[in-house]
Amino acid sequence: MYSLRSLTLAAILVAGMVGDEPAPEWSRKTFAAPPDQVYSAAVKSIAAQHHEVRSQDETTKVVSFHVGTTAWSWGYNMVLKVVTAENNSSNVSIEIARSGGKAVSWGSGRKEVLKIFAGIEKELAKTSPAIR
Repeated sequence: MYSLRSLTLAAILVAGMVGDEPAPEWSRKTFAAPPDQVYSAAVKSIAAQHHEVRSQDETTKVVSFHVGTTAWSWGYNMVLKVVTAENNSSNVSIEIARSGGKAVSWGSGRKEVLKIFAGIEKELAKTSPAIR
């Protein structure tokens, strides 16, 4: 009986971790600033929202962090990546994995991702020279 319960729990966790779904459009955004500035703004946005940074690499411009438990979810593990785009701009993508898998987490993480993007925009506005 014990091994059946363990097997069931393992199946639920693995099913929640499988990434067969393509990343949703709302989890990607282009910013009109160079990657160094966007990465710095992203780190500040994540910190301002009190998410737990698990790792960050300024060279590859990747931040791994955890968004805490909510009423609808056990939280999310997220990985933000900044890459160079055309015309001195940057593409940002955020990969999302539910901490508890789909069986115990019902949210998509969209609200949290959009808050991070808004925070990046806010930080970039602080560093952009005023247009006269």
